[in-house]
Amino acid sequence: MAIWNGLLFGMMLQLSVGPVCLGVLHRSMTRRFRDALMMVLGVALVDAVYMVGAVGGLSLLLQIHWVKQMVLIMGALILTWFGIQTLRAIKGRGVHEQAPVQHAPSGRNSFWHGVLLTLANPLTILFWAGVFGSLLASGTFVHSTELFLFATGCLLSTLLFLGLVALLATYLARFFRPGWLNVFHGLSGVFFIGFAIVLYAKSCLMPPYWPF
Repeated sequence: MAIWNGLLFGMMLQLSVGPVCLGVLHRSMTRRFRDALMMVLGVALVDAVYMVGAVGGLSLLLQIHWVKQMVLIMGALILTWFGIQTLRAIKGRGVHEQAPVQHAPSGRNSFWHGVLLTLANPLTILFWAGVFGSLLASGTFVHSTELFLFATGCLLSTLLFLGLVALLATYLARFFRPGWLNVFHGLSGVFFIGFAIVLYAKSCLMPPYWPF
């Protein structure tokens, strides 16, 4: 039952489409399906690390004002870099030219791409830290086995949802014209930069911290 609850609960995070989901979608439509799956594994690995950290007291660390602010700022900077790199993918490519699927990056590069993109999304770490911090504080799971099964269900939701996204995007990419891929590159890049601006704005809107 705990693993099923974790699967359903994890889907709540997955259904709120963010930069990670968009990143998997973009990788699926511009690379190979295998590369997209390696990226999904990278995302799941970071989720697992966040969950372990939350159980180990990461939620307490994120309550420190300057730590939370630095997480938001660093996430904004990395997402801006992702956005610029995505926009550069359409540089020098005409709308009437062929835009072949790119096969250059290996699965290892895609794996680390997923790791870095998930690390750049501070909402993920704040979400898992809040969830597991609340579960531990409320005593919802009496035995550690139940907590482990719940976390396993959450990880399965990541693999299942993003795996389906990758599969669907790879299939749809067959019907995309070269010009459409250019537009998709542009929209993805703008979304990454826009999300980075939102994170930076949140860090600026945080109340000032006075250590004395």
